Amino acid sequence: MSLKHVWIVFKKEVKDISRDRRTLLTNLLIPIILMPLLFTFLGGSMKKMEKDITENITVALTRESDTEEIRNLLENEVFKNYPNIKLNGSVDNPAEAIQNDKFRFVIDVEKDFSSRLEQGIPYTITIHYDQSDTKSSGSFGILAEAIRSYSQKTVKNRLIEMNIDPQILEPVTIQQVNAAKDNASGNFMIMMMLPMMASILIAVGGIPAATDLVAGEKERGTFEPLLTTQAGRMSVLFGKYLTVTLFSFVSVIAQLIGVVIGGMINPTFFTMVEGGSGELSFSIPTGALLLSILTIITLGMVFSAVQLAISTYARSFKEAQTYLSFLIFAAMIPSYATMMMQPDDLQLYMFIVPLLNAIASLKMILGSVINYTYLGIGLGTSLIYVILSLMFAAWMFNKEKYLFRN
Repeated sequence: MSLKHVWIVFKKEVKDISRDRRTLLTNLLIPIILMPLLFTFLGGSMKKMEKDITENITVALTRESDTEEIRNLLENEVFKNYPNIKLNGSVDNPAEAIQNDKFRFVIDVEKDFSSRLEQGIPYTITIHYDQSDTKSSGSFGILAEAIRSYSQKTVKNRLIEMNIDPQILEPVTIQQVNAAKDNASGNFMIMMMLPMMASILIAVGGIPAATDLVAGEKERGTFEPLLTTQAGRMSVLFGKYLTVTLFSFVSVIAQLIGVVIGGMINPTFFTMVEGGSGELSFSIPTGALLLSILTIITLGMVFSAVQLAISTYARSFKEAQTYLSFLIFAAMIPSYATMMMQPDDLQLYMFIVPLLNAIASLKMILGSVINYTYLGIGLGTSLIYVILSLMFAAWMFNKEKYLFRN
């Protein structure tokens, strides 16, 4: 293998791919445009949904409960401190009214509630709602909390009238102490999304280049003349391998640029989590960050070699596309399986399994739970996988029954 020939092949392939407008469009422009649009529309729809759930809670009464006494109970007692709950109208058929989105809830109160209340006998408030509807099920907690608050207030008033301290009902109080690092809760979304996105993008970013560089050249009839040049097969292989690796990372960088732009347009997208501060906060040691970045880079190198080997095996461009599409599923399964996993849940085996080691390394540093031994194992195993994948690609490239398969 000649480094000079590798460099010549690399430059030639980069120029050819750079002239392909489709590749530039799909690998560079679309990710940069698509991610901000995703952040804008997805973030906007989530905020609108949250606002509808918390601010527009429409309630009706059943026809039997539509009395002045019950209305006064709900408006002046139960919902007094909840201006977002609006009582309006009555219905004959609660299920039909809810399913037609006329009201989010329909309430039925026992008619003799006042006499029961005076006698200290519990009475029932029945709430009709649609559990399958996101807004209805999301608002139910607010409505139930209003009724619970009223119930607790009634109990306290009774105890005071009996000269009993209401604290007798609370023998234990709960005091919460957040043991997480400063603003760690605000990093939840990015800790969940970034490792998943990075691993999938690295796994599939080089597919367009790998498909074109071997299978595409076979189809165009330019591959065999390339092998007749002074450059040996290993020089050709490594030149193409470096090209696939380069465009794999170019695709990832384009996606990350889109994420940054999207984050600037909608800064709260990654912090939309209960208890979050609304700000991202990271304190990552330089050594840990370097180990994690190197693990991601080596992961990209592994997938580039595998993609090149598959493209070598394929007879045509379309066949290569079909085979390489399965890599998307190979990347998505572990990415989605670990999406909700927290840094404290990471196990040693995850830093040994390919792809999982990159995901685990990113989660670890984003969660500020640093274990240099695990990070070192993740990088070490990735280097081993790089060597094995290159050996596999070289073996395929030296087998003429695969190289000239038609």
